[in-house]
Amino acid sequence: MKHIFNYMVYIRVVGLLILLTLSEFLFAKNSGQIVLSEDDTTAVDSIPFKFFSGAELYLDYGKVLTLLTKFESKYEGGINLRFYGRFVLAGEFGYAVLNPLKAYDNALSYTITGNYFRAGIDYYINLDKKNALYGGLRYGSSHFSDEGEFLLESDFWEDYGESFGSDNLNADWFEIIFGSETRMNIGKSVKEENPRGGLFLGWKARLRILWHFENREEPRVYAIPGYGRTFDKSIPALNLYIKYRFGR
Repeated sequence: MKHIFNYMVYIRVVGLLILLTLSEFLFAKNSGQIVLSEDDTTAVDSIPFKFFSGAELYLDYGKVLTLLTKFESKYEGGINLRFYGRFVLAGEFGYAVLNPLKAYDNALSYTITGNYFRAGIDYYINLDKKNALYGGLRYGSSHFSDEGEFLLESDFWEDYGESFGSDNLNADWFEIIFGSETRMNIGKSVKEENPRGGLFLGWKARLRILWHFENREEPRVYAIPGYGRTFDKSIPALNLYIKYRFGR
């Protein structure tokens, strides 16, 4: 029942964002123009937003830095579709190989491998022609497996070792997102051709709330790719990303 309640709350919030999108559509239809900021009267703002404002490709460079560590390797990227310059449908995809240090006592090795995706919607508030804040919601899902081996050593009897693991594991969660991004200056000619597009650097903070995961008996699964440790029902996280925006 708790999972159903959380799901209904998420659906209602998404419905509210859809209603805001429809309101934005009516405003744009009546005024013929949506500006980036009420206080910004630059030439860029005189360009009306289209219903479909373009696509964005992004790479989480914070995940790339994990390749330098011994305990995890992660890759994450995504694609966004923008509408009226403010509303974004987001899709995020990732792959992870986790080797958590000291996940189990007496473990010789332990590895978690899997992929994940997130889908949701963001709403942008432009502070000026370069900087923006945004908030959003995500639904996340992961498909993964784990495997490990442990050894019990004894001075009185023969050492005992055994392998363990599971395949076809699945988990689902929701996320609340808040972020900020800044457009990079990459040349006057590019800005003239694509005044709202170009290269951006940003960060996003996430609060992940686990919705559904049935853990096995001991030894229990330690972590979920894309989410985090299984014994945490809610987890904060931070992404650092670079993205390129196409279109106006």
